[in-house]
Amino acid sequence: MTSAPGAVPGRDPAIDAIRGIALFGILVVNLPFFAMPFGFGGDWWRTAFPGALDRLAVFLIQALFEAKFVLIFSFLFGYGAARQIATNGEGRYRRRLLALGLLGIAHGLLLFAGDILLAYALLGMILPLAARWSLRRLLKAAALMWLLAILTHALLAIIGIIEPGPATGADAAVVAVHRSGDFLAIARYRLTEWAIFYGLAPLITLPHVAGMFFLGMAAFRHLGTASLSSLATPGAALARFLWLPALVGNFAYAAVAMAPPGPSKPAFAAAELILRGVFPPLMSLVMIGAGLSFFNRPLGMRIGRIFQADGRLSLSLYMSESIVCVLIFLGYGLGLYGRLGPAACMAAAAVIYASLLALASLWSRTFSKGPFEWFVERMAGPRRLRQ
Repeated sequence: MTSAPGAVPGRDPAIDAIRGIALFGILVVNLPFFAMPFGFGGDWWRTAFPGALDRLAVFLIQALFEAKFVLIFSFLFGYGAARQIATNGEGRYRRRLLALGLLGIAHGLLLFAGDILLAYALLGMILPLAARWSLRRLLKAAALMWLLAILTHALLAIIGIIEPGPATGADAAVVAVHRSGDFLAIARYRLTEWAIFYGLAPLITLPHVAGMFFLGMAAFRHLGTASLSSLATPGAALARFLWLPALVGNFAYAAVAMAPPGPSKPAFAAAELILRGVFPPLMSLVMIGAGLSFFNRPLGMRIGRIFQADGRLSLSLYMSESIVCVLIFLGYGLGLYGRLGPAACMAAAAVIYASLLALASLWSRTFSKGPFEWFVERMAGPRRLRQ
């Protein structure tokens, strides 16, 4: 593989580009949860923003973004963890996880209840053990986690049919709290949301994440010292094989998720959960395979340079996305909570991402790490000297 001009030595520019683009996908998914009650996952937006453009935006978010880009990060996290353990040992890796967990707690309490950093840090503790596994065992573990995710989603679907939860509807109290400048009231509400998120995460999110961790480690086990970009050709073949079932399955998921409230809603919700258990990982694999292929071509290398700074500063950019959203939507910022519909949220995500992309490019001209990357590195301690 020929390195792209401007690539940082020791880093794979294709991985940085994929990670940088994935930050946009993460922001598209997260921003509605900063902007309105229950984000696009509830029914509040249907009454407040009933237009066709908003319905289309929610459909596209659920079909193409939700639960896809977080799994791309999970795959790259597993791959990176395997490299870190092999290069610098388990001790430094565990100290990195401690730093990541502390950032996750701060992020969840102060900024965003849907934080994934703490989950990464907790799940990541099992990866030093997995680093000793064979390639075959890692692939089996990944498949087992996918099967577990399907089963847990199906279990929740059955529970939802037997015991439907209360309809959410419009919640004026939630809007009022978030528009207020009462920091403590907002923090208390966020803490409740955070507890609910981590109560459901073992059933909804973590099996998929763990499966992609193992798959990323399997890629490292297979490649050894070779770059992940060595998988560009098989990645393209995998994308061609999976893109149609992935697209059909995720569009079906989005279609049933769009079902309006009514007597048949529990049945649609059950189908939604089952489809969500099966198909998002397939779309994530399509995106990873297609990304590795595209960003190792001449045109892709040129385009990839736009996103590489974001990829190198991904932790700082992830935290920055949340900081910006808090300042825009909550009452101690601009107070726009509940005033932007799903379509406007997608447009806002694009503007915020483009602004942070430009900032990351300027920052990386002077500094090799972002502030949060620097914090993790300081907590981790010195690297092992190569013999």
